[in-house]
Parts: sequence; structure tokens; C-alpha cells
Amino acid sequence: MRKGVSKILAVGLGLVLALGACSQGTGDTTESVPEEAIVAEETVATLQASTVEATEENVRLGGRTCESDGVRWLAQSGSAIEFEVDATRVAINLVGDEAVENVEDLRPRFAVLLDGEVILDDILSEYTRTIEVFAGETSRKAVVELMQLSESNSGVVGVDDIDIESFSSTPIAPTSAKDLSIEFIGDSITCGYGVESLEVTDGLRTTRENFMKSYAYFTAKALDADCSAVCYSGYGIVSGWTGDGERNASSLLPPLYDVVARKYDQPWDFSTHPSDVVVINLGTNDTTYTYGDEIREAEFSEGYEDFLAEVRERNPRSHIVCTLGTMDTQELYPAIEQAVERFKERTGDVRVTSYMADVMDVDSDGAGAGWHPNEITQQKIADELTYVIRELL
Repeated sequence: MRKGVSKILAVGLGLVLALGACSQGTGDTTESVPEEAIVAEETVATLQASTVEATEENVRLGGRTCESDGVRWLAQSGSAIEFEVDATRVAINLVGDEAVENVEDLRPRFAVLLDGEVILDDILSEYTRTIEVFAGETSRKAVVELMQLSESNSGVVGVDDIDIESFSSTPIAPTSAKDLSIEFIGDSITCGYGVESLEVTDGLRTTRENFMKSYAYFTAKALDADCSAVCYSGYGIVSGWTGDGERNASSLLPPLYDVVARKYDQPWDFSTHPSDVVVINLGTNDTTYTYGDEIREAEFSEGYEDFLAEVRERNPRSHIVCTLGTMDTQELYPAIEQAVERFKERTGDVRVTSYMADVMDVDSDGAGAGWHPNEITQQKIADELTYVIRELL
């Protein structure tokens, strides 16, 4: 579809009845048109069709996104576009990556929200797909949002462009940014891995992974904050998840922090996307490597301190909150606490804090896939974190 092309669908009508005199017979006698018969010229608004790109001029970009060949990729969990529109019709043209050819349960999942309500929750199974948000004969003012629900390692959703039919000359505009912005750095817990699974034996299924049911999204909603996430299931500080106790160096988050996403490695511009608060929730996967070994725990603590320094360099004015413990991994929390204290002593930085999260109560609340937090536990994590952030602010 060509970009930036407008086509007039219905031409505005101007009606003018005779306002002068009319001649009768052969003489020059004239007869005036009665005043009540005069119809003043009137203009009916023009209905136009236009196609616009998902740029910052037209939409608000939420979370980490990037542009490539005219496509806006929602490259992380929770990445989104949001805009206000005054139109009779709105349609979003989506683009998929190679993940659309995955088995159905591993294709990218997304949601479309209209005035804050989810009107579509689906997976992307085609390389191109058009989503009709609404259409009618009368104009409607609304807020439209498209969000990536599953994690980027399982493919992402791209926005080619947006089709609009409207009587307005300026039918689309970005929504306003929130007063508070929070970035969440994490692993599967932050991604909302298995949050909708009813069986702990489930594995990764994007159809059961939902960022809108993660503690990160719940916390941002509670604080009326903009939300950005950098999260990958199985990733850690010095080791990703490992089944044999050997270091998994292929699943480390710190090397990816400076780019939009692992598969979309464009540099991320922190200066134009500042965060008031940065939450680090990493270490759960590292425990499969450290596993009570003091030397490895010290290694993790040093690696954590190094990453903390990197996060501070990229976010010079942010409050940084470090947490761990939800999935019964509290034994590694002291290593985080030590890293935070060393960092504060070395730098004098007072805008860094840490707290140990409550362990999930599986007996009372149940669990999602792979013993991950379900929606009940994710909400409890959010309640705890929301309190911590409110105290800081």
C-alpha cells in the first residue's frame, strides 16, 4: 500500500440558488426572489481516505520499538503504538517476521485496544494482515492502541501503516505521554511467561504468555505510568537457565541492554526515552548456575554490580529498584544486596534500592507454566513493587 496518499471519496457540496433577478417577457421588468427562498451557500465536510505511517508524528511509541524499511516493529513485550483518532474508519496493516511460520502456540501474540478495552487478542499467522478497528458512516473520536503481548524471542509484530477515513483534516495524533515512566528489566517473570497456563507442566506457549497480566504492566497501571520492558525468558546476569549446572553464556541480558532487542539490534537511544524508575528483576535463572556455590555467588554479585553501573550510566537520573525472590530464589538475594551496597559506597549513589520479593504461594494461589507466577501472583508482585516505588517517589 502506498504511503501518504489521500483520495477524496465524497466531494463536498455547495448549493447556491439564484440570488439575482430573472427576466420575464420581452420587457426589462424584474421580479426579486423572495428572501425566504434564498439558500445561503453551505459547505459539507469532505470525507477523505489517507494512509499514514506509525511514526512519532502520528502515534505515541510505547516501549522499545524500531523502524526498518518503513515498518514499525514492536520489538519487546509490551511495546506498543497508541494514537487518538477522529474518523469513520480505522484499520491497521500488520507485518510479521519469520515467526508466523512457527507452530501455532509459538507465533507472536498481540492485542488491539479501543478506548482502553481489548477488542482483539490474537496471534499473527500471516506475513501481512489488516485489522479493522472500527468502521461506520458517522465519525468517531477514539483512542487506539496496538500492543505486543508475547516476548520478542518468539517473533514480533510490525506495523506497516494505518488506513483512515475521516472528515477531519488532522484525523490522527499521538496520545500524551504519562508524567511517570518505568522501565522493567527481567526474565520470564517480567514477560508474563505461562501466566495463563492452567498446568505447571506446560512449556513456552505464546498463546499463554500475556504481558498485560505481568507485574510490570500491573505496576505501571497502578502508578499511571508509561511502561517499557527489556525481558527474555531464561536470561540472567552471568548465566541463563541451565539444566546441567554449567554456565549458559548464550542467554545473558546485560549485552543486550543497549539495543532495541536481540533480533532487532538497533542501538536504543536512552536520551530520548528517559525513565524515572528502572526495575531490575534478574537472578532467577542464575540460581540454576550458582546453586549455593559461594564462588559462583560472588561471581554473580560482581556481575550484578557491573550491570548496575551500566544501567546507571544509561539512566543518570532514574531511581533504580533491584529485586528477586518470587520463584523461591531468595538464597541469591544477599548477593544482590551486597552488589547494591558496594555500588552505593563506591559511587555515593543514593537513588538505588533493593528489596526481597515474597515467595509465591503455590498452595493458595496456584501457578502457571513451569511453576511461574500466574495472574494472581503477578498482581501480588505488582502490589508489593507499587508500594516500594511510591515510597521512593
